[in-house]
Amino acid sequence: MKRTILVAAVLAVAGLVWLAIGGGTAQAATTALAAKPTETSAKKKKKLAPAVAPSTSSAAVPALGVQMHAMWEMYWNGQTPNAMFDAHLNALAANKVQIVRVDMGWSASQPTPAAPAVDSWHNKRLSIAIDRIRAKGMKVFITAHQSPNWSRPGTGSNLMQFPADPNSIKPWMTFLSKNYGSRIAGVEVWNEPNLVEFTGVADAALRVKKFVAVLKASYAGIKAGNKSVPVIFGGTAQTDDVFVKEAYADGAKGAFDVMAVHPYQGNQTKAPESTDIVGKSRITNMPAIIAAMKANGDSAKPIWWTEFGTSVHSNAGINQPWLFGVASDQIAGDYMVRSFKLAAARYPQVKVGTIYTAYRPAAGISAHQYGYRVLDADGTVHAQLTMLKKMRDTTPSR
Repeated sequence: MKRTILVAAVLAVAGLVWLAIGGGTAQAATTALAAKPTETSAKKKKKLAPAVAPSTSSAAVPALGVQMHAMWEMYWNGQTPNAMFDAHLNALAANKVQIVRVDMGWSASQPTPAAPAVDSWHNKRLSIAIDRIRAKGMKVFITAHQSPNWSRPGTGSNLMQFPADPNSIKPWMTFLSKNYGSRIAGVEVWNEPNLVEFTGVADAALRVKKFVAVLKASYAGIKAGNKSVPVIFGGTAQTDDVFVKEAYADGAKGAFDVMAVHPYQGNQTKAPESTDIVGKSRITNMPAIIAAMKANGDSAKPIWWTEFGTSVHSNAGINQPWLFGVASDQIAGDYMVRSFKLAAARYPQVKVGTIYTAYRPAAGISAHQYGYRVLDADGTVHAQLTMLKKMRDTTPSR
């Protein structure tokens, strides 16, 4: 009997691995086999009879997160969350989202060099948003970015830039962790710091150095306010192992508790198991991130996918592969679920997967950006979120 169970387990694992590396179609069942003993005589060997295994893996998937731009004006009537805020929050909770990513600007929280105050309009909103999300049974983590003008004199109006003096962010980070730390799951330091558009730094090597300086100052500030608040490495655009390695080389070790990446496919028509544009895998480049952490003694640290998703829109007239979308919500949802299952099968270090995004209005953005939403303004739920809920219903999470 023990031998039979062992054989079945080996075969089942083989089937799951085959599925994880792309075997079959999007909705294909696994080809794992279950062992069934035949009773003939005690002297005869037991034979195995094939059977179709369930299509869901018993391996735990990352916790399900969704980005919600909860601080944006579209969700507020003054200092009161509006009907859309409640509709979207209710939809996320009903579809078993476990953690919500809220982006907030240092520029709005501390617009002058004077110490930030909990009773300022922006910081009051943050407190209300955190409490509303938690009241629905979901956790919250904050992505803190956007520097105020006073922190980078003479650099223009682009809020996405790093501060001129990295230490200028430290008191604000202390304020955040001291006043909100007991109610949040972590603070992510900056958004996609490997890109010029989110840093204002054109030179790649200098961009790494400036980010590490901000990360170290932020870590010191956060821990000064509340030692228990996890510090999250600013999620890189895609699985940028080169940036991560260079950040370690510039002193990032010891300045974060959670590694973060944004494992979007560069060409989103490519399934998550497949090699992406320019011959480089994106989600399946995770081993390079894991190896970089191991080489620097950080194997025990968790990894969060703090942002990723699949946009839904027509590709007519679009020539750039990085602006491609998929044809339907069902395809996008399938890719999202398969991404979580891929992490379950291959990357136990990935503890959270955060889908971009709950909602953003169409005005002023591209079809590609608009196509990421999993909710409509009125709270109507797209198939992606329904499919992720089904995954949560049938699969344990980390």
